[in-house]
Amino acid sequence: MHKNFLIIITSIIFVSACVNTSLQPDVVSRSDAQKQQYVVFGVISDVTKVTIEGDREIGAATGAAIGGAIGKNSTDSDLESDIATVVGGLIGSAVGSEIGSSITKKEGIELLIKTDSNNYISIIQEVSDFSYKIGQKVRIIKRNGKSRVIPFE
Repeated sequence: MHKNFLIIITSIIFVSACVNTSLQPDVVSRSDAQKQQYVVFGVISDVTKVTIEGDREIGAATGAAIGGAIGKNSTDSDLESDIATVVGGLIGSAVGSEIGSSITKKEGIELLIKTDSNNYISIIQEVSDFSYKIGQKVRIIKRNGKSRVIPFE
């Protein structure tokens, strides 16, 4: 049973890692297709490289489950097994959180844009095939609280 549990948890980690969570401006959510979006035009004032932090939650949950399972089976005593389960879960959660973050972090850019209405806005997005430079005209596409910046030439 212990072996089957580890196989299931490993499979969940693998499938979770394959989930598309792209933050690139040229990748859109399926739910945004064929829906009206608000567009603002502007000019890039500054471009800064950033790192977009990875997802710690999936790794922490998976690590806690694996650590707890390993701890539970580390001794025959019920009391020691319960303690080992809790300690294993805590250690697994901490380790899994760091692994999840490092695996899913992304290279990003922060774009400072002066809009046509003379307001400054900052948008962070994942690096894509688009290149950005100061003085470049862009369009900002907004929908459901999210914005994408695409060159406008």
